[in-house]
Formats: sequence, structure tokens, C-alpha cells
Amino acid sequence: MPINLTVEQKDLAETLGEMWAGFVPGEDAWPSIRELGLTEIPFPAAVGGADGTFRDLAVVMTGLGRTLASAPFFSSVVMAGLAVFEAADDRTRREVLPGLVSGAQTAALVCGPTIVDSSVSASSVDAGDAGGRELILSGVQHAVVDGASADLLVVVTHGSSGVQLALVEGSAAGVQRTVGEQLDGTRQLATIAFRGAVAQPISGPDVAARLADVRSRILIALAAEQVGAARTCLEMAVDYARTRQQFGRTIGSFQGIKHKLVDLLVAIELAEATVLDASGEAGRREGGSGTAELADRAAAARVLATRAAMTAAEESIQVHGGIGFTWEHPLHHYFRRAKANQLLFGDDAVHMQAVGRSLTAS
Repeated sequence: MPINLTVEQKDLAETLGEMWAGFVPGEDAWPSIRELGLTEIPFPAAVGGADGTFRDLAVVMTGLGRTLASAPFFSSVVMAGLAVFEAADDRTRREVLPGLVSGAQTAALVCGPTIVDSSVSASSVDAGDAGGRELILSGVQHAVVDGASADLLVVVTHGSSGVQLALVEGSAAGVQRTVGEQLDGTRQLATIAFRGAVAQPISGPDVAARLADVRSRILIALAAEQVGAARTCLEMAVDYARTRQQFGRTIGSFQGIKHKLVDLLVAIELAEATVLDASGEAGRREGGSGTAELADRAAAARVLATRAAMTAAEESIQVHGGIGFTWEHPLHHYFRRAKANQLLFGDDAVHMQAVGRSLTAS
């Protein structure tokens, strides 16, 4: 599949850039997201969606990464929304998806870093059978994206029957949500404790395979966000290098600065191409049908985009010199977001090992 954007996707990226141009990191973008109908993009018209492609979704995530605007788009639309759409039963899809698609309700996906692999702490939440259509949840899960503010919690659990998907209201009895000190002040992570909370089982067929594909899509979306953040860091560094004078000339004229910025551009272009390739693969596969190949591409995109974002933030701070290290400058927000994203769903080593195992096995 080609790795270039269509005319419509380029127009979407331009529109988002213009709309969020004046936003500062952490500014609320949720009203503008709902106004443009961006929450509808990855879902079919049957549930109120826009019949968009996964690459369309990646364009939106890249735009959000460029501004670091605050919104539950990643948590509610990408993570929880795709989990319900891909892995929940038909009844739940009919009842829950319309609210998430319109943005009238928000949801958070409660899961461990691997989501489905029980051998690597996929979930710290256990589910006991309460009889009928009810489960009793117990356990604590950390680092739940937007978990403290979500209306609904979509919970990945591991019980006697293996991987299960459960649904519970965020304000339900037995659900305790706390927010501690945040590494990234523009995206909130919560700790959620379940103390006998009553939840609905909502697992659809082949839930484990489908959740594995959902994880891959989440990684690709997160990688797209990292590419957007890296682009902004590079642009800030280039703009500063063009105007900052030192020793009677702009610092951008020094070879050391030129090489640093060119190396950044190469890393970002490579990461973006990998993300576009992975997003095309994600759009081509139905849920549960492309686990291995999709997982490999998602892991590669995740690693390259995260490295590009981390390097871009670090090097941009260095190019800016002293001002880049101050709280007044926005660069520290980009560094914090890149680092926080690096720690979500396993670090680089986890994903590199997964790709390595896949390559050696084939």
C-alpha cells in the first residue's frame, strides 16, 4: 500500500493545523474535536461513524501530537472505542458505541501494558462470576489514560475463562480512582482500584485475538502522535536557529547545528513513513485477522516514532540553549509527552524483542 497521504488526508491535516495553531500544550481541544466530527472517523456509519480509514485516524493523532492539546480522543476514541468496536459483543456495540462516536460519553480502557498476554502482566484486574450477566472486579491498575474523568471504564480482565472484557461506570460503587503526580501534565494517568465493583461482561467472539489487534492499532496511533510532536520540536529548533545570533552570525549557519537538524529530519521522515505503512496495514485488516503481521508493523512504528520524538525533544532543547530548559518554554512539555508515551504499553526493548522473535521465527 502507498505510504503517501491522499489529497483529502492532506486537507484534513492542514485544517487541523490551522484550527489548533494558536493552542498551547494542555489546552482543551475536545469541543473543536466534536465540532469537526473527528470522533466519528474510525467507525462505520451503522453506529454513527464517518466510515473513515485508520490512516485518517493517524492524521488526527499526528495533529494532536503537534499541539499537545488536551482531549480524551486517544483514550476514548482510539483505546476504549476501538476495543468496544472490535472486541465487544453486538449488544454492547449497539448500546455503547453511539455515545462514544458522538463524543457525548467518554470511556477509558483499563488494561496492562500488553493488554492480552497474561504472562506479561496484561491486567492486574481479576473477574469473578457473580451469576447472570455480572462480574465482580477486584484489583488495581495503574497508568490508565484519562481514567479519572471517563464516564465508562472498559476493563480487560483475566479470569478462569481467560481474557475477558468488562464494562463498568466510572462512578460505580467499588471503583476508586486516584491521580498522583504526573510526568506529562498535558495527559492524565490514573490509578483505578476495583473493590468488588459489579461489571457487565461484554466479550465478543475471539476476544483475545481481537484485543491483540486493538493493541497494535493503539501503538500505531500513539506512534502517529509521536511523529507530530517530533515535527513541532524540529520546526521550533529550525525557527530558533534561523534567528538566534551568536558570534556575529545565526547559529543555524554553524555546521554542527545543521547536521543535528538534518539528522532529526531523516529520523522523523523514517518514522512517519513507518507509521503510514502500519496505519495502511491496520486499515486493511479486519479485527482479529492480522495479529502477527500487524503487530510487527505496529512495534516497528512504535519504536522508530518514539526514538524520533525523544531525540527531537532533546536536541531541540539543546539548540535553544538556556531558554529551552526553562518552564516558560513549551519544549519541556514535548519532552515529557515523548517520555510518557515511551513508557506506555512497554518500552522500546519490549517491542524490539517482539519484532526480533517474529523475524527469527519466520
